[in-house]
Amino acid sequence: MTDMDRLAGWIPLFLSMRDAKAQVDWGYMGAERFTEPFCHDTLARLAARPFNQLLRQQSSLDLLLERASSHPGLPLQGMVFHLSRCGSTLVAQWLSALTDSVVLSEPEAVDSLLQWPAPAAGAETIRALLAALGQPRRVGDRRLFLKTDCWHTAHIDRLLAAYPDTPWIFLYRDPLEVLVSHQRMPGWHLVPGSMKVHGLHPPDELMSQPLGHGAWVLSVILEQARHAMQHHGNGLLINYDELPEALENRLAAHFGIDLARQDVDSLRALTGRSAKRAYMVFQPDGADKRATADSAVLEMVERWLIEPYQSLEEIRKEKGSA
Repeated sequence: MTDMDRLAGWIPLFLSMRDAKAQVDWGYMGAERFTEPFCHDTLARLAARPFNQLLRQQSSLDLLLERASSHPGLPLQGMVFHLSRCGSTLVAQWLSALTDSVVLSEPEAVDSLLQWPAPAAGAETIRALLAALGQPRRVGDRRLFLKTDCWHTAHIDRLLAAYPDTPWIFLYRDPLEVLVSHQRMPGWHLVPGSMKVHGLHPPDELMSQPLGHGAWVLSVILEQARHAMQHHGNGLLINYDELPEALENRLAAHFGIDLARQDVDSLRALTGRSAKRAYMVFQPDGADKRATADSAVLEMVERWLIEPYQSLEEIRKEKGSA
């Protein structure tokens, strides 16, 4: 049995560097689907199974590259970049509910790969990894979508260069609301220094200011999105305030989704629930976040975020009226 045959039904759980050599850890997934809000939840469950703990397979990066030739995976039909806390999980869950799609929502292996320098993490490796992760999960699966972590927008040029013809969106929100959300429940990028592995080096003054560090990271994300809209084709800006209607009237057409072939009623029902907690009804919270913003948040928004946010709004409105 060849290595290619032996990996049928297996998927990269994570990537690592050992003794300066890239390694892929594979786990058996079979025909299971990514249905949870984040790939990490699915892959962590797979990794914890006794079978995968006892019989996990390991390979070099070369095998991942070779496998992409014989198992190219589904065509990547859209990429979702985002600012954070702005509805990206809803977008991923909506795409996952399509009858013919596989959605990779913030896969950890992609995060690891983007931390590596070229040539190990070049366009060919990116495509090989998504091919291995994006195999058909059902007989009718026809396309793949990728939702990145918010800080992966720092690598947007690399990802778009790997898939120059693939449509992409950048989803964002009033940064005041985003920062208040992180003040209440801090995200990973609020940890000072956490983004250095992704090439983001904040001013020294922010290394003791978690919320300020987070505001600076968010400003870089907005700036990178603006740069991408100006220098790459196939991009679409969607403001959180446009959801959920924009899923049908803007995103579907941009990603080439024929809604006539889908159960639109089920898709609309999904948008009325919390994306991360499906048992809860969605409750708008923008007004509450704006009302409770303290002076520190207001100052950080004014210093780091308002200018790039307003620039994106100008681009979105200009393209919308074109």
